[in-house]
Amino acid sequence: MEHSQNKIKWFSIASIWFGGIVSVPALLLGSILISSLSFSTALLAGFIGFVFVVFFMSLLSTAAVERQKAIVPLASSSFGYLGANIVVGLVIGLSTLGWFAVQSNIAGASFSKIVMEISGLDIPASVSSIFWGIIMVLTAVIGFKYLKWLNYIAVPSIIILLAYGLYVTFQTHSFQEVLDFQASGQNKLSLLAGIGLSIGFISVGGVISPDYNRFAVSKNHAIWGSIMGIIPSALSLLAIGAILTVTQGSYDIVEIFASLGFPFFAMSILILATWTSNVMNVYSSGLAFTNLFQLPESKRSVVTLTAGSVGVLLAAAGLIDHFMEFTTLLTVTVTPVAGVVISDYFLSKSFTEESIRFNWKGIVSWGLGVTIMLLMTHEIKYVLGILGSAIFYWLFEKLIPQKTNL
Repeated sequence: MEHSQNKIKWFSIASIWFGGIVSVPALLLGSILISSLSFSTALLAGFIGFVFVVFFMSLLSTAAVERQKAIVPLASSSFGYLGANIVVGLVIGLSTLGWFAVQSNIAGASFSKIVMEISGLDIPASVSSIFWGIIMVLTAVIGFKYLKWLNYIAVPSIIILLAYGLYVTFQTHSFQEVLDFQASGQNKLSLLAGIGLSIGFISVGGVISPDYNRFAVSKNHAIWGSIMGIIPSALSLLAIGAILTVTQGSYDIVEIFASLGFPFFAMSILILATWTSNVMNVYSSGLAFTNLFQLPESKRSVVTLTAGSVGVLLAAAGLIDHFMEFTTLLTVTVTPVAGVVISDYFLSKSFTEESIRFNWKGIVSWGLGVTIMLLMTHEIKYVLGILGSAIFYWLFEKLIPQKTNL
């Protein structure tokens, strides 16, 4: 059990999630949605998707605060303690590590581009990726309590820079232009597909939320921190990405600021945005692998450093050119975990601290949820995968109440 002085309030949790959301992929989501939907419909799709994720995130966080457990130990009841270490630890560890590599590469490539524009110095993107990846890993290794201070600095700076970018944009464009924009793309998304994409964007963050929210003063602080940290920031970034796409023809903040003659601001916003979100990725990856190998909490820093080093090498080697597809596959495997854990804790009320090695009901329910998502091509699979895994687990518990080892 955590000591009271280590507990954090809702605004600290909100700042951490805000920092995690503010990233280049968040702007990209707005760009993708506005290419198929109207501005208002894109916002509606984002809002519904984000609310859905925050809903299951709040349930997970409630359990995490009550039990003082991160996601892998929390899943030990429904998956078995070895099952949770292997299944949950592996998929979360790899998915967050994958996102870390992707974001490190984005930061590195953009840093090199800006340095070239400012000074003419050509720094290879691989070198810049290593440099920024190491800084992000070291931030995560220092520990969670310092992450909120990084966000206290980064979040206001990012808000100011984005606001300034919008100010400059609307000097030559009107908001009516955004409202009147009609997508010309042939492969138009439906509202339902847009909701699915929005869910997919933050689904992994929702599942790993107990890793952070377990430190909250109370369940209400964990829930409000999630609501206030995710929905306003995710919607705002979605809107900004859509606005910039319509008015500038690009969602790339670096390109836009550089074209406006402010390359330093471009570098600052991208590095800050990537830094705050990427620290969360590597921190959760380290936690997951610590549980996977059944190591004590005291070894978390070493495991995080090791996992982060692998992520840095992946980013530097350029192996992440096709890594987004891999992380999409991992997202499909991560989200049904939430359905099983929520079903175990709230629906079946079968949660127990004394877990068996492998709980076949949780593992099979997770596998069925993954199967649903793999077989479906529609983005609503993110919803059905979670709901399906929850329903299967509930049915198994009703039919066979005793937990059964594999």
